[in-house]
Amino acid sequence: MGIEKALKIECCEVNFIAKNKNDALLNISKLLKRYAPISKISDEIIYNALKKREDVSSTGFENGIAIPHSQIEGLDEFIIGLFVDKKGLDFGAIDKKKSKIFVVIIGPPGKQGEHLKLLAQTSRILKEPNAIENILNQSTKVGLYEEFLRNANLNIPQNAKKGKNKLMILTVRNLEILQDISEIFIEYGIEEATSINSEEMENVLAKTPLFFGFFNFTDSQESGSKMIFIKVNENHIKPLINEFEEIFGDLEAYSGLSVMVVDIAYEKGM
Repeated sequence: MGIEKALKIECCEVNFIAKNKNDALLNISKLLKRYAPISKISDEIIYNALKKREDVSSTGFENGIAIPHSQIEGLDEFIIGLFVDKKGLDFGAIDKKKSKIFVVIIGPPGKQGEHLKLLAQTSRILKEPNAIENILNQSTKVGLYEEFLRNANLNIPQNAKKGKNKLMILTVRNLEILQDISEIFIEYGIEEATSINSEEMENVLAKTPLFFGFFNFTDSQESGSKMIFIKVNENHIKPLINEFEEIFGDLEAYSGLSVMVVDIAYEKGM
């Protein structure tokens, strides 16, 4: 299920009000039940599921965004609610700022892959230029619903024509971008990746007795990087690289990430 189907207009609210985090979870649990098909599930069950997830770690992130989410027994589909508290409230955000936009995702157990895709897509929608400001400026639930979806990239090929598999090799030198890369992988249904740590040649030589003294090696990991290997459909290669460059800019000029794609001459047992 894509985010455009999971987001329910009846579960959008531009004048969300709560006294504190617990009150917010209680109110969210009630508002989600505006969607008739889940009326059989009690407010208490929804609240307890969301609260249990928050007890593990807060889903309040940066820039006034919170993404409470949970898996709930009895649900047959994913449901997303969108709530805006323009004054904001303390939701335990990692940047210590008040949360104003709450995107709530609940879904059935056993569908972790779909759940992860919705989380990743939600995160990326809220990173679109001016997305937060435009969402906060909406005065109706219809406007809120449409503005959120307007920022969604709904053009990712869901059922691309079959093509050969290629091996894509990413060298990630800026480890801070790993989350962005992971979100893109999830959206494209890439479920397996092999990651290994790598080092600059200078660091490798510095550990070799023959070359001791030629390099200032401090055993630091700052110059380390990761290499990620994924098998990808050849029809997805160009869209994936376009996604990377939308976030990081021209990869020819960006030193934090490089991409190589090679043919798979032979594979067995994969």
